[in-house]
Amino acid sequence: MPSARQEESELRVLTLADDTRNKHSRQFKAQPNILALPSMKRMSAISRSWWRRPNDMNLSELSPAPSYYGMWDAVARFAVEIRASDFMAEMVRRRDAFGSEGAMGAIDCATLYGLTRWVRPTVIVESGGYIGMSSAFILKALADGKLAASKLYSIELSQECEQGALIPDELRSASAGFVPMRGKVEDFLKRDRLPSLIDMFLHDSSHSYRHMLWEFRQFWPRLRDGGLLVSHDVQMNGAFPEFVTKTYAHDKKTGRRDAQRTSHHEWGRWGYIGFAVKKATR
Repeated sequence: MPSARQEESELRVLTLADDTRNKHSRQFKAQPNILALPSMKRMSAISRSWWRRPNDMNLSELSPAPSYYGMWDAVARFAVEIRASDFMAEMVRRRDAFGSEGAMGAIDCATLYGLTRWVRPTVIVESGGYIGMSSAFILKALADGKLAASKLYSIELSQECEQGALIPDELRSASAGFVPMRGKVEDFLKRDRLPSLIDMFLHDSSHSYRHMLWEFRQFWPRLRDGGLLVSHDVQMNGAFPEFVTKTYAHDKKTGRRDAQRTSHHEWGRWGYIGFAVKKATR
């Protein structure tokens, strides 16, 4: 059992106290991320203590697919490591010097890094790459995971912003996997300029309800089995929970999830990051 002092130390590491200026700081005051506090590390142990299989559980709920239960500990571990790293400190310094308006906050960057390290993607597409805060943490995760062949296709609509300006030089080169693309997501899809099969998609462009749902629906079919859909600023509207809800299929008798027909393995939210792990259905 960790001491109160250890828990307090971990809380300071994972809090937003010195990082409240994120993309929507003018509309929202950042709060401590209660889902990413010290309990993250012990989540699986805690969960096992209360989870019991009901006697009337539909056997179809017990999917023969590989368990994704351990991903929570893995993502949390990677997130804690990067949050306390020199790389994080340098990126926050760069972001604040450049101007933090519109850039992803540290907690969400740590979650994004952790998810990327866990899924180990080869092909990633992100919308709304902007000045490169999120891109930098994806590329850092690829470098730390020694995924030299991986590519990040980063789309940015604005002609005014310095796309990828915050990305360190060693991560920004084509050899490091960074592929900047300037224009509309819609146009790149129409012209078949994006890979047809991808391992990870990050939405961080227009956060309107309609556009978020549209992007989720466009890129979900392109994800491989086990691929990752990630969205920033899921608190802005109901698009993400609505999309995830529609990936469920339910058993008519029990009303519980039908694992065979549900099209996700796992989903969740930490901070302002929402994610869903794609499951290919027959």
